[in-house]
Formats: sequence, structure tokens, C-alpha cells
Amino acid sequence: MNEGWSAVCVEVDAELAEAAANFLVEEGAPGLVESDAAHGRVRLEAAMPDADCARVAEDLGTYLARLAPLHPTARPATIATAAVEALDWVAVARSHHRPVMVGRRLLVAPPWDVPDAQGREVLVVEPGMAFGTGQHATTRGCLEAIEASVAAGGVTSALDVGTGSGILALALARLGVSRVVAIDDDPQVLSIARENLARNGAARVALSAGTAASVDGRFDLVVANLLADLLVREADALRARTAAAGRLVVSGLLDSQADAVLAAYPGWRVAADHRDEGWCTLVLRRVR
Repeated sequence: MNEGWSAVCVEVDAELAEAAANFLVEEGAPGLVESDAAHGRVRLEAAMPDADCARVAEDLGTYLARLAPLHPTARPATIATAAVEALDWVAVARSHHRPVMVGRRLLVAPPWDVPDAQGREVLVVEPGMAFGTGQHATTRGCLEAIEASVAAGGVTSALDVGTGSGILALALARLGVSRVVAIDDDPQVLSIARENLARNGAARVALSAGTAASVDGRFDLVVANLLADLLVREADALRARTAAAGRLVVSGLLDSQADAVLAAYPGWRVAADHRDEGWCTLVLRRVR
């Protein structure tokens, strides 16, 4: 039962512990063991299949390195892998992933637990395949912002930047947006997104590798669930892809990072502000 499983073990300053924990859960960790370490550090242990463990550990290091400039006093994390005790980790994982209702019209469910949710669009996504399962606050914030934007009207085209599992593009398609384009700069996740889109009857979404700068045209709604530093770095391209009267949804930032991100979008105002578990999702519109 424990064959094929290892653990990612990380020690990190307390201010980055939640970000590290959320990353590991989104990567498919069935649960986390958290304990206090010395000198203001937190230790996290997350079980992962052997085939994924080394990659997740490396990706976690990259993720935390991207956050480092926003937390200049934080010390570098220490990340290692280790053996784990015998448990049915698949069963444990499934117990941590339950259907999640989001907003008024959406419900995100794993393939093994798809409820009959009349009146809601059910989005079936395999947890841990790529970022975006509905468990993370930034994914939920984006889904709520998408639902509200579509309900407000005028959204016939949309761009999902950094699509990951494809969940946001899927929501856009299922909520009736006629033209949806989804991109990711990691070609390896495209097959995952394509599989999720097809599973949910949204294969018409245009899916490709790239960044916002590589896309032609402008869209009524642009959604970018990235990291704060990427939202700043890609600000010009994201603004350029958003139609004159369109909405730009930015997420993946901590509450404390909102002002720094907003500073990269002069001439834009906050039309909506979603806060959840210390994470922030903003809906931006041009000032007229």
C-alpha cells in the first residue's frame, strides 16, 4: 500500500508556510503534517507518489524563490524528500478532495465523487494533475470573478493566462462564453488541460503554449492566476490583451502584495476585490 510513495519535507519561515502548504495540496498531496521548527520556522511533510516527488520538491523550490523578493526578510527554505510509512495514500488523498460549491452556479468535483447538482455547472477535475482544483483560494476567487463578470453581460470572448488544469477556461466555456482561449508557458500541462476540457464537454476551447504577449487580439475578459511577480512582469501584455471596456482578473497574490501589483496597472481601477484565506483576487477595469 505504501509502495511508490515518498514525502516532500520543507522547513520554511512562518510567513511563507501557507503558500508552501497550498502549493503542495494543489500538487496532489493527500494531506499535510505541520509542526513548529526552531527559530520561527514551520516544518511541512506532504506525501507524494515516487514518480512525482522529486519534481514537486524542485517546483516548490522554484515557487518559493519567486516569492522571495516579496518577503525580503524570509530565510531560504530547506527542501528534501524522505520515505513514508505504510498507508493507503490513494484513499487518504481521495478523502481530502470533496466537491466544492463556488459562487451561485459552479461546483468543482473530483471524478470519483460527482454529485447531482441541479442548477449548477459541475466541473470535473482530477486533483493534483496541475494547478487548479477549486481547493485553493485563488482558484475559487477567479471562478467567482468569472461568474460575476459573465453575469454582468458583454463577455463573448475570454483569455485564460496560465491555464494549468484548464479549470478556469472550462468554467468560462460552461458559463456560455462563445470564444475561449487558454494558454500556459509550461507545455507539459497542456495535455492535462486538454483532457479536463474534453472530459467536461469543452473541447472547443482554443488551447496553446505561450504567454499573453504571444496571443493576438483583445478579449472582453482576461483571467491571469499567476504569482504576484509575474502579474507585475506581464502587466503590459495583460493590459494589451484586455478590450477597452473589458475586465482583467488577476490572482495568485497575497493580501499584502495587492498594492504592489496594482502599482503595475496605472490607469486601472479595482471593480471587485475577493479576499479568502489571506489570498487576493482583483477584477480591474480601465479608468474612463
